[in-house]
Amino acid sequence: MIDDKTYPASDKKTDAFIAAIQKEGKKLIVIDGDIDLSYGKVSDSDHSYFDEFEADGKRKHADLIYKVTSNTAIVGKQNARLKFGGLWIKNVNNIIIRNIEFYDAHGSTEIDTKIDKDSKASIDSINIENANNVWVDHCTFSDGKCVDLVRNFNHDGLLDIKKGKCITVSYCEFFNHDKVMLLRPSDKFSNPEECEVTLHHNYFHDSIQRMPRSRGVNAHIYNNYFDNIGTNENKGSSLGPGIGSMYVVENNFFGKHAQTAVKYYDKSEKTDPTFSKFYQSGNIPQLNASNCAYDKVDKTNDFEAHLTSEKPFAINYNYSLDETSSLNEATVKKAGAGNLMKFER
Repeated sequence: MIDDKTYPASDKKTDAFIAAIQKEGKKLIVIDGDIDLSYGKVSDSDHSYFDEFEADGKRKHADLIYKVTSNTAIVGKQNARLKFGGLWIKNVNNIIIRNIEFYDAHGSTEIDTKIDKDSKASIDSINIENANNVWVDHCTFSDGKCVDLVRNFNHDGLLDIKKGKCITVSYCEFFNHDKVMLLRPSDKFSNPEECEVTLHHNYFHDSIQRMPRSRGVNAHIYNNYFDNIGTNENKGSSLGPGIGSMYVVENNFFGKHAQTAVKYYDKSEKTDPTFSKFYQSGNIPQLNASNCAYDKVDKTNDFEAHLTSEKPFAINYNYSLDETSSLNEATVKKAGAGNLMKFER
């Protein structure tokens, strides 16, 4: 157990956690209370550590992100929180993360925005890269008290996945963030057979976009609740399929959106084998051209062209669908850290 009683000094508690996740072999790590991944360099009221740049504009301080080794389960008690940093799940297998709040994984842009106004942050709360058999369940993700919904200067993704098989994100809550979840980092990653992701019973709200934004993925998206997505300044959308995105979208509830529920990024031709496909059933409201937008000019410019009457990939596990109309109440109660023990699943 990594808790305040065993490790009353904050830095020693962080040391113990980092040593535990980096240890080889099978392990269950149980954590309680706050773990400050910044070692006190960052706080709710002071992010100045990431406002320091060299004379040439390059940032002085790298992201505070720590690798997790294979065969690791990290489980939080009712108030477990990882703050001001992130986890890197790269080239590993068999990872479980449950019942943990990921709070303000604060970083900086790679170049001072006074020199390069388009520079972006690179820190993620969780970054999954070439990893298989990963389950993230009943976790909460947000930027904490840092509100940056118009231009994400100090955050990148909440949970990004570059490549992997058998990755499931379930019963998690995502809020107060711009670019929530990226599946595959560029159009070069267009092969859906390299990435398999399931998103179910998650609560996405008060955020802007990328729930997920994707390329090259077989994505099963069911029984999620999306609400209060986008702002007047940053319209946003929930789903953002791009090239090679094969979507099975079932029984999801799409609540209030400032603009549209879906924004398409696929610029490929319909005859291209990487042309994205979109299967849907049981969603409220049904997704169609009226609630779909396009990034710049889509070569088909027709949401209907992506729709398919058959699922574009085989789902190799058993699952059952909840009634869509109940999600706006049930998902709010069940999703997120702290709710793992409250309800039977």
